Amino acid sequence: MKLSYLLNGCVMVLVLLTGCEQKENAQINKPFGIPEKIKKEQVGKWEASKARLLRSDKQSAVTINAKRTNYEFSDGSDHFTTPVTAFSDSESGSIWVGPEQSGYLEIEKKILGFRVFGETIVWTESILDHDSKSTLPDITNITNRFEQDVTGGSFYLGTHTANKRRTNLMDINKDSIVFGDGYGSSGGPRPMVSGFQWDKDLLKLSLTDPEKMHEAILWIDVKSGEVKKTEEKPTKLGEKLYQVINAQKGK
Repeated sequence: MKLSYLLNGCVMVLVLLTGCEQKENAQINKPFGIPEKIKKEQVGKWEASKARLLRSDKQSAVTINAKRTNYEFSDGSDHFTTPVTAFSDSESGSIWVGPEQSGYLEIEKKILGFRVFGETIVWTESILDHDSKSTLPDITNITNRFEQDVTGGSFYLGTHTANKRRTNLMDINKDSIVFGDGYGSSGGPRPMVSGFQWDKDLLKLSLTDPEKMHEAILWIDVKSGEVKKTEEKPTKLGEKLYQVINAQKGK
């Protein structure tokens, strides 16, 4: 395979991912004038899904069963649709129901979700807490409570990124390819979560660029949202491509 084909393939993947991300971010951040007028409507059935949960007493994240559906929110003149995920943690009794996240952390018997939007990590709490009257946090019970107790306005106010704690990645490392403007970066940071685990008291979060050519590792204080340390290196795929590039230059 020629080098030009490899590079063209990477560019095409980037364009597709950028378009999808911009559309999704625009929907989630869409402003509504009067939250009290926002209505929510379920689109499709709740279906089996998976979620990556990192418990406070475990080093690595585990994959647990969840349910997922889409909800449409409208104020009469405008609307957006977003995926909603629900699950319960059998060990802590904590529950999550809210917008689908990149990953979930169980901290002090509550679930904290996080998601990477471009150059920002947005931290979000569950829309509902565990019902103390319920001995077993059943997923069906969670989804029923979400439908009955959560209004469109309360969902919007509780999940809109403007109301959430955020971690800015843009200014961490100006030479970064994954989440900065370093040499070889692709017009702006669009990192993807590839893994996360605890490293002592810090969250060790691994991110890659959309082409999965470079990996950035961040150590984050979850309580403050502050990034304490960063590292960046080529992935195995990136190393292979650089070998091809260097071989082409040597000819």
